[in-house]
Amino acid sequence: MVFSSDGYRPHPVTVALFSIISSKDRKYCRLLDAKPFRTMYQSTAEPIQGIVFDMDGLLIDSEPIWQDSEIQVFGGHGLKLSRSDCMQTMGLRIDEVVEYWKTRVPTFGPDMPNQRLVAEVLSEVKQRIENYGEPMPGALELLNRLSGSIPLALASSSYPEIIDAALKRLGVKHLFEVIHSAQMEKRGKPAPDVYLTACRMLNLKTQNCLALEDSPGGVQSALAAGMTVLAVPDDSHKNHPVIQKAHLRLNSLLEFNWDADQLKQGQWISNA
Repeated sequence: MVFSSDGYRPHPVTVALFSIISSKDRKYCRLLDAKPFRTMYQSTAEPIQGIVFDMDGLLIDSEPIWQDSEIQVFGGHGLKLSRSDCMQTMGLRIDEVVEYWKTRVPTFGPDMPNQRLVAEVLSEVKQRIENYGEPMPGALELLNRLSGSIPLALASSSYPEIIDAALKRLGVKHLFEVIHSAQMEKRGKPAPDVYLTACRMLNLKTQNCLALEDSPGGVQSALAAGMTVLAVPDDSHKNHPVIQKAHLRLNSLLEFNWDADQLKQGQWISNA
């Protein structure tokens, strides 16, 4: 259980969660053990009128695909990476990943234009997603349960062709009212631009939208946009300081137990 800073009173998130989840389901909703949330990030019980999802690592298990593709392509141009190395750029646009490594490793593709490297990675990722992409636990069930009862949007760092391939692979493209790529913005995550645009395309204020994210950069992006943020981090990021700034953290989307009415009425989280 998460406690407030005085050490005695249950944290507002805990109060809200356990007031709306039946006793038989409580064992399935396990908040990650973490420090109390800072006041500046606590919810103001604004009604949630729309939900904006990240994609890679949240809806589709594509992070290993991206990592393996980068390792393969970059390795052919003088940059030897491990999966651990790839975690440094998780959540960035692929053009930003290329720039990140080029500024740090002078021997990485010195005569290869950045866009050529980007194109090679995209081709490899697209092929792997089309053939091997799998949904994250609970993703398909959650999308189908919420669709039609509350507007859904997608805000991803991936290129449009990768988004299209992933959503077609999962069979969920038709469930989203808005699909937006950070590639269409001047700045990618962790800047708030992609979330600001997605909320605007939904015709909703950011404070009335819930963002679901898995990476520190994505959480930072959504917080900067002024949204309520629910983080579903992988094991390597559970204790990341930015992840701990999210309003709520779950182990997987299987733990998302709220329905659209609870979200719209602001009952799912409060400042009690």
